[in-house]
Amino acid sequence: MTFAGLSWGLLGGLAGLTALTVLALYLLRRTPKPQLVSNVTFWMRAAQSSRPRFLRASKIPWIAFLVSLLVALLFVAELGDPRFGKGVRGTTVIVLAAGRSMGAEDAGERRVDRAVREVRQWVDRSTAGGRVAVVRAGMRPETLLALTEDNADLERALEGFELDDGPADLEGALLLADRIVAASGDAGQILLVADRDVEMDTESTRVLVPVGVPSDTIAIADFTARRDPLAAGEFVAEVQLQSFASREASARLRILDGDVPLLDRRVTLAAGEGARLLAQGFSAERAELTARLEEIEITASEDALAVDDQAFAVVAPLSPLRVLFVSPGSLFLEAALAVHPNAQVSQITPDAFGATDLSAYDVLVLDRTPLPEGVEHSSVVLFAPTSGQLAASGEAEAPRVTAFLASHPALHGVRLDGVRVGRSLRFATDPGDQVLIRSGADALAVAREARGRRLVAYGLDLGATDLVEREAFPLMVHDSLHWAASARDEIPLPRRLGEPLYADETVLGPDGEPVSATELAAIRRQGIYHQGERAIAFSGAVHARELSVGTSGGRFRNVDPLPPLAVLVALALLGLMVLEWTLLHRGRLE
Repeated sequence: MTFAGLSWGLLGGLAGLTALTVLALYLLRRTPKPQLVSNVTFWMRAAQSSRPRFLRASKIPWIAFLVSLLVALLFVAELGDPRFGKGVRGTTVIVLAAGRSMGAEDAGERRVDRAVREVRQWVDRSTAGGRVAVVRAGMRPETLLALTEDNADLERALEGFELDDGPADLEGALLLADRIVAASGDAGQILLVADRDVEMDTESTRVLVPVGVPSDTIAIADFTARRDPLAAGEFVAEVQLQSFASREASARLRILDGDVPLLDRRVTLAAGEGARLLAQGFSAERAELTARLEEIEITASEDALAVDDQAFAVVAPLSPLRVLFVSPGSLFLEAALAVHPNAQVSQITPDAFGATDLSAYDVLVLDRTPLPEGVEHSSVVLFAPTSGQLAASGEAEAPRVTAFLASHPALHGVRLDGVRVGRSLRFATDPGDQVLIRSGADALAVAREARGRRLVAYGLDLGATDLVEREAFPLMVHDSLHWAASARDEIPLPRRLGEPLYADETVLGPDGEPVSATELAAIRRQGIYHQGERAIAFSGAVHARELSVGTSGGRFRNVDPLPPLAVLVALALLGLMVLEWTLLHRGRLE
């Protein structure tokens, strides 16, 4: 037992002084007021009873004296703030893990609940003989409780304590704790309360208090959504599941756009197995997607962690495809571009091409117009280029379609069987080029991709082929535009937790409430945030990990066996006071 409020010497002196005071109170009794009596013997007895009592007197109220003495000594002990254990001298910095894995349930209790209980006990002991601080080891370490000698400060610091949806930065938290100990100017130690240890050296002594046991879980390991480049307006959602269980597991996977279900499927995974699923063919101007695992079943086990059972992604609003069409005149190309559902076409003549600001357009379509050397643009579709970049090397002899690369995105779904070709240019290919249409050894169409640029060139003379009369032609133009334009596509991948969210206007969190500037500095909760009309997804799926790694198999108490020692002393005081009151009213204290 240790006293945090007073030293042993001061407590001993105070206890002795209190005992003498109680003794003096029982040695000296109030003398009754003299009374006139008619009987001499009775008067002599009254006079005798009014004299001071001594310890050897036969009628001293021993029970009352001992009870009063115990009450007084217990009161002195209560002033000393008694604690269990011997306490810890110097400075103690406790690092409390607050990462996603601390939310795992073991035997019906979360790891963080056990950890907080351990922290309370250590703070109670440590403040008995020194100062204590608590560092919260979340995605970004922070001081939860500054150095203090009052164990009551911890409860105020724990108000509103929540776990992050990402992993704990234990290394950074230990460095912060080490600096706190060094700055205190006193001998100290670091206490790490976590479900894993880290390999690093600290100047101060470090002790691990492990919480958690090996557990099973299945998780969403990745979740993304993107526009389908081959289907205007549609998007594709892809989810990666991973089993971190030692047994077979199954779960119901649901992908929702708001409240609208896009996918609802039961998935079964063997131990350690992964699975990739796609949801596609959905059309929307924008989408805010949620992937959830529900009704999880693990053979002879349970899913220990809930935070990895959901992930978030967004599909950006459908933006128009800005096309600059440069041509001396082509009815077939104009018609093919006009039926594109998302293209905003600006048409100019070759003479005006050089003075045009090309950066304002997503794709250039050049019909019998060369792309000059030195002109840079990320997405270009050329028809019959005689000079410039990706220029033809000459006329093809007796051109005909002998082969075409149907697997290339620029020809997705396009069939060129039986197409008649009257005239066509041929291309010389560079390493890395892909031949889309071949006439024997001649390349009639080529796709080139290099350094963030995509160029596709067709040598076919559109006035000398029946391709323009087939439905394959507008489809070929559509696919070529989207393949070339995908070089500039920005797929809105979910942001990583812990990253800042810069904003000059109010940001609403997943719960619809404004997010404080402190939270914006490092986003810790996964979900979809809204900045004006813009939706931003923060997902913790990338942090999915096996729970059993680095955990301890120790046993932990579900509840503390005893309340704090000060509470026990107070209860003893109350019991003695009740006992004294009972004895007094029964006449046992005379």
